[in-house]
Amino acid sequence: MYKTIYTAIGLALVSQAVSQQRTIELTHFAVGDGGGNSIEPIESMTQLVRERYRATINRIYQDPENENKYTAEMIIPVTVEGFVVREIALFDRNGNMVLVGNTPEVHKPTLAEGVTQDSVYRIPFVISNPEVLELNFDPNVIIATHQWIINTLTPANMFPGGTIGQVLKKKTNADGDTEWADAGSAEVFVNTIEEEQSLVADQLIVDLSETTTTGAAVYINGDRITNKSGADGWLATTATRITLGKAYPGAKILIVQNEPLGAAPYPLAQKNNLSDVLNKPLARQNLGVMSADEAKYNDCPPGTVITLASQNIPTGYRLLKCNGAAYSRTAYAELFAAIGTFYGAGDGVNTFNVPDARGEFPRYADDGRGIDAGRVVGSRQSQQVLKHKHHSMGENYVNTPWPFGRSVTAGKLGSNGGLDWDNYLYYTSDGTEYDGDNPNPSGTVGNENRPRNIALLACIRY
Repeated sequence: MYKTIYTAIGLALVSQAVSQQRTIELTHFAVGDGGGNSIEPIESMTQLVRERYRATINRIYQDPENENKYTAEMIIPVTVEGFVVREIALFDRNGNMVLVGNTPEVHKPTLAEGVTQDSVYRIPFVISNPEVLELNFDPNVIIATHQWIINTLTPANMFPGGTIGQVLKKKTNADGDTEWADAGSAEVFVNTIEEEQSLVADQLIVDLSETTTTGAAVYINGDRITNKSGADGWLATTATRITLGKAYPGAKILIVQNEPLGAAPYPLAQKNNLSDVLNKPLARQNLGVMSADEAKYNDCPPGTVITLASQNIPTGYRLLKCNGAAYSRTAYAELFAAIGTFYGAGDGVNTFNVPDARGEFPRYADDGRGIDAGRVVGSRQSQQVLKHKHHSMGENYVNTPWPFGRSVTAGKLGSNGGLDWDNYLYYTSDGTEYDGDNPNPSGTVGNENRPRNIALLACIRY
């Protein structure tokens, strides 16, 4: 039984490509003789039993009836020495064997055996997620087989000349520009020519400068349109002019001449690294990702207050200082929609004010807890001292007032000798007597109550 299977490495690469949103780039095709015997492909294989020939994949094309089925093709020139083909394999760019299969025993003939046509080998395979497969080959260097030439050229295209064994090949893109070449030494290439233009409103006529309509394929924004009459097609008016069935305002039109079969260009050319995406914001929206600029400031909504350890706002961030300044209601529409005129109505018509957080301590809104009830977000409170009581700071000793009470120890504030009717532990905040005339350490007395703190710059996202 002849079959082609994924190797263990190939299955792992497919799984990794799906989970990590990467691609598998198939690049090489190899055949071998199985060491002189038929082989059974198994998943653990990492190389052919005995490889005889390896080359870059000539082309990979998709089955028109099944989007999950592909066929890889390799051509072995007739000049390569003869051997029996019993095994085949596909490799990725890193040399990993992705697929391996066995074949009926087929002798690969040589030119010396009187054969004048190249050998073509194909591997059909199925992939459940075609998006992970990267078809990376140069459509400009796809080799046309000798058999293709024989089957394609009609007697009307045959010209006298050359020598025995030579073939007629196209020299340039100009009609009739051909030359004779040795079939055994000269590969026949399909030269692809491309031309791209931008379409304007109501444009139906497209004049060509690099290509001609002979053998042309036409793409609008990466989608191929058919050479036919009607709104969805196009027609060749002259050799250098096409007429579209309808207008495509603002679209890109790509004309590909001598496009190899199965080598249609991708809507997004890989070599351009997504630079040819027409609507980048929409593309990011559909993918759920942000641009570099968006990522700087769109991670929090307008009205978010942010504190910075720097004196100024870094360039490129959508932040304003919380300094009570007035700003335009239209230029900062998102912020105005978030906070309105709660922190000030500006001029009452065109501007509004941002919060003024300079020199303030923030306190989180109570939001129904009941500790600081009745307040709304953004409202202010004045400073306050918690209600408390003090012991009497004076007494009448024998009808004589003492401003700080009396101490039982001579030399302390309030000392007058004799009896003391108060508790000296209440004279100072730490419960001890104070010896001196200034009970307050330096820097601890001022015009406000406050804890230790650090000054930061308050900003608001707009």
